[in-house]
Amino acid sequence: MGASALPARRAGRHGRRWAAGALLGLVLASVGASVQAINFTVQVIAVSDQASAIDISRDLLRDGFPAYVVRSTGGQGDVYRVRVGAFANRAAAVRYAAAMPDVAGARPVPALAEAIPGGIMPLAPRVLWAGPVAGADLRVLPWPDGLAVRRQVLDPLRQATYTLVQDAEVRTVEAWRLAPLAEVPPSPGVDLQGVPFIDLTLEPAAEGGAVAEDEPAAEGGPAAEGEPGEPPAPPSMPGEDAADGTPEAAGGGDEAMAAGLPEAGLVMLRDRPLWPSGWADDGDEVREAFRLATLALVSARLGVTAEAIAATAYLPGGEPPPALVVVELSDRSGRDIGDIRGIGDPTDAIGPAGPPPLADSDTRWWPEPDLGTRVRPDAAADGPLGGEAWVLENDAGFVRIETADGADWRAIAGVLLWSDGRHALVRDGHEVVLVDFAAR
Repeated sequence: MGASALPARRAGRHGRRWAAGALLGLVLASVGASVQAINFTVQVIAVSDQASAIDISRDLLRDGFPAYVVRSTGGQGDVYRVRVGAFANRAAAVRYAAAMPDVAGARPVPALAEAIPGGIMPLAPRVLWAGPVAGADLRVLPWPDGLAVRRQVLDPLRQATYTLVQDAEVRTVEAWRLAPLAEVPPSPGVDLQGVPFIDLTLEPAAEGGAVAEDEPAAEGGPAAEGEPGEPPAPPSMPGEDAADGTPEAAGGGDEAMAAGLPEAGLVMLRDRPLWPSGWADDGDEVREAFRLATLALVSARLGVTAEAIAATAYLPGGEPPPALVVVELSDRSGRDIGDIRGIGDPTDAIGPAGPPPLADSDTRWWPEPDLGTRVRPDAAADGPLGGEAWVLENDAGFVRIETADGADWRAIAGVLLWSDGRHALVRDGHEVVLVDFAAR
C-alpha cells in the first residue's frame, strides 16, 4: 500500500511536528519512573549541565531523532543523559546507535531503558531476523498471522532457509519449499487425502522495491490436482461426507486465513541426509548403518524398494553428506518426525524450487512451486510504503515512520526495501533486516 491512507505530509519535516509534543516536557524524568515496558534505548551523551542536555536534545529532535533527557542523582550531583528512542529489543537499538552520528564528541550506544516518556516512539521497532544478502535470492511470502522470508544461496545451489514469523514467534526451517497445514494428520497408516492446506496463493503482490517473478512449474508432474492457481480440493476421508472433507470445511483455505487460524503443521520439500549429523567424526560403518536405516524408513513409508530410493541419492551443492529429497510432514516446529509422503528426482537439473517428483510417484503432497515475491536488496523503495496505521519512507540512512495522527520520526536504521503494512525489510550494510513495530 502507499501513503494515501495517511494525512498529506506537511512542509515542516525532520521531526518538527513530532518535536512540538516531545518538547513540552523535555522530560527531565527521574530514573526508575518508567512509564512503559520497552527494554532498550540509545544513549547519546551524559552531561552535568541541564541546559546543554536540553540544547542537544532539541537539535536531535529537529533532525528527526526522538530524543529525551533523563536526570539521575548520585554522590557527585545530577547527571543529564540525552537518549533517543524506544526499541523493543536490543538488536534494534544496536543498529540504530551504529547508524547515528557522533554527538559533541560522544558515540551513541545502546542502553537499557529507564524512564522513557510515554510519548516517545509510540511504535517501537523490533528486529525479527537479519541475514547476509551476498549471492542470495530473497523472497517474502504471506503466512498465517505473520510472514515468511525465504533466503536461498544460488551458487552453489542449496535448499533455502525459511524464517517464519507468526505472532512475533520466529522459527527457521531449511527446505526447498514449504507450505502451512491447518492440521497435522495422524501417522502412519491413515488416509491423508482429507488434510486441509492453508491457501496462500490469493495474497496481493507487494508494492515498491519488490519485483514479482514467475517461477517455472516443477518438472515431472503437476504440483497438485485441480485448476492452475487454485488450491486442490482433496476427496473426503473414508466415512466422511464430501462437504466435511474440503479444505474450507476443515478450517483451511482463505476462510482459515481470514479467521487468523494459526497453522498446525508444515508440508516440506527438503533434503534428508543419509549420514548422521556427526558424520565427520563417524566411521564408515556408522555412516552405512545410518544410510541403510534411512532407506528402509523411506521405503516403508512410500511402498518403494530401498534400491529405487537409493538411486535418487545426490550430493547437495556437490558436497557430502549424500541426501534424499523428500516431501515430509511435520508439526509447526519443522522438526524431523519421519512422516514422509513423497520423494524427488535430483537426477534432473535442480532449480531454486527443488527437483521434480520421482517418475510415477504420487504428486498429491508435492508443494506448489511458488517461491513468493522477490525483494531486490539493491532496489530501495522509491516512495512511501505501509498501510492504514503507518507508512515508511527512506530518509538519509534511516527509515522514517509517519503515523495516522501525523507524527513522524526516524525509526529504523537502514534503507527501506519492502513493506506489507505490518513488517518491513531494510538493508543495513551487508545484511537485510526484517522488523515489525510493538505498540507502547
